[in-house]
Amino acid sequence: MTQPSATWTSRLPSFSVVMPVHDPSPRDLMRAVESVRTQVWPAVELCLVDDASRNPEVVRALDALGKEAGVRLRRLPENQGIAAATNAAIELATGDFLVFVDHDDALSQDALSRVAQALRVDPALDLVYSDHDVVDEEGIRQQVCYKPDWSPELLLAYMYVGHLKVVRTSLARELGGLRPGFEGAADYDFMLRLAERTDRVHHLPEVLYHWRAAVNSIARHSDTKTHAFESGRRAVAEALERRGIPAAAEWPAWAQRIRTGVYRTRHAGGAMGRVTILIPTRDRVDLLRDCIASIEERTDYDDWEILVLDNDSRDAETLDYLAKTPHQVLRVPGPFNFSRIVNRGVEASRSEFVLLLNNDTLVASTDWLTEMVGTLRLPGVGAVGAKLLYPDGRIQNAGVTMGVHGLTGHAFEGRLDRYAPIETGFYAHVPRNVSAVTAACLLTRRQTYREVGGFDEEALAVAWNDTDFCLRLGARGWRIVVNPLAELIHLCSASRGDAKNDREVGVMFERWSEQIERDPYSNPNWSRLDNDFRPRTRLDEHNLFHYSAAGFDPTPGRHGGGDERGTMSPVAIDALPAATVREICLNQAAILRSQADELARFERLSRLHRFLVESPLFSRLYASSRLRRIAGRVRASARARRWL
Repeated sequence: MTQPSATWTSRLPSFSVVMPVHDPSPRDLMRAVESVRTQVWPAVELCLVDDASRNPEVVRALDALGKEAGVRLRRLPENQGIAAATNAAIELATGDFLVFVDHDDALSQDALSRVAQALRVDPALDLVYSDHDVVDEEGIRQQVCYKPDWSPELLLAYMYVGHLKVVRTSLARELGGLRPGFEGAADYDFMLRLAERTDRVHHLPEVLYHWRAAVNSIARHSDTKTHAFESGRRAVAEALERRGIPAAAEWPAWAQRIRTGVYRTRHAGGAMGRVTILIPTRDRVDLLRDCIASIEERTDYDDWEILVLDNDSRDAETLDYLAKTPHQVLRVPGPFNFSRIVNRGVEASRSEFVLLLNNDTLVASTDWLTEMVGTLRLPGVGAVGAKLLYPDGRIQNAGVTMGVHGLTGHAFEGRLDRYAPIETGFYAHVPRNVSAVTAACLLTRRQTYREVGGFDEEALAVAWNDTDFCLRLGARGWRIVVNPLAELIHLCSASRGDAKNDREVGVMFERWSEQIERDPYSNPNWSRLDNDFRPRTRLDEHNLFHYSAAGFDPTPGRHGGGDERGTMSPVAIDALPAATVREICLNQAAILRSQADELARFERLSRLHRFLVESPLFSRLYASSRLRRIAGRVRASARARRWL
């Protein structure tokens, strides 16, 4: 580790690595220290606090380290816990920024150099965080945790920031460091308090921190620190109270079953403002009647009204229904132009909030509107979407991701909702920040809608008007949130079909090419070939979506998640020899592109079928009965690539 010089520290950021120590493996401790010593960035000091370690080997190692240049050492007379030990290390720090490192983890060699580069671009940053991986005791990668850019609403659900986190020293001290009483979640509580003080945050989408899964580490066994879950819930509850948000923090049953620190913010009911529900329609009274009935029967929010936007209905039964309904009806005649229809509805509304709702939707959760309004009332939130499900329980939309399949993708489309927590890092089940939500169910403030000009009637009359609207909100500093606690069934354009055209595609690429190339709420290390936030691998260049093998390896990169059984993890794939990767690509590509339909017709009669059933490489893929869906994805991706 290089001693910081006056020349360096006078013009470049300096870092203090704070490392509380309590009886780690001596080997792991020295590996952690060595990762600090070997940093490329020179202006680094190491602040060690011994929290009354008893292992003589650890004590001797700390004695020796305390004599080194660039190392500050303090010993606590008795064990006080990680929060107190971390705070003692913060007191020792002289650097501009604090770098939090556990006593058995490691930094990548260029970690602080990469952080320094970000700070040179924006010296006002208060927090820089990176992606991280989980390694075993030999340093072999087991999982990778890729993260989105700064997402305040996701942070209310769980401590997604994780490692590496670098915080401005002055701000950390103003916050009082870590608070005792939140054992196992003190860093989460600290990050929630920090989020209330600054939004000058930068995410580095690179693995700069190696979290070692020691025998009793929470990285390996979440139930080794069961008290952490209650500490995390209390941290969220206190954050809500500090922010004046009328909501309760819960540790949901599904999170308890799988022992993970994910929390639900349950918004309280009561008077939060009137909502006008705008429902565009043309004929199809069967859909409209069921949609309105579901709102009437399954909405516990008190202050709402319905405004039906009728676009030239001609069906006699529909006209009779519209004449008799107690709800308001606004006639919007003329050729179908979804943007114009919605804009007229917003103009006619006098409510504080407007909700755009397709007529082919059905309310599934009674608190849907309470959750959506409560989320929209969070400071800085400009629009909120819901989780939409197909009638069979599969997810249709849980937010819009830019750049997937060429332009946009519906998060988790086609996934069975009940399996989503394990397979997708919980993103399908917690409120999170997104670039856009679909107008099939979109809530915003009427004033905000008008300020950004509403939907584009000229260039985006039918498709992508909702995405364009959300991106314009984001460009003005508003955040977009999808709240999957609000659930609706979506029959998916049953009333008017799906009429996207090349001109509208061109408009989107012309306006939003930067966002399409780099969605801030995705991660460049995630695949752009599907909607599941799965890590990109060497197979992606061959447009393969599924990696089958005889063994099962939990998929990394999803905060405790794993992929479907019978598949290889991206980490395992990237560790394969190049020849093996080529073989997988050749074999799977042939099956997915040209043989899926044939296999469905002559399964048991085909030699190929017998080969697939007997082959350990493909048997699980074939048995999973997902070939047709995967083939559909291939075709959809091929269509999307023609737009690029």
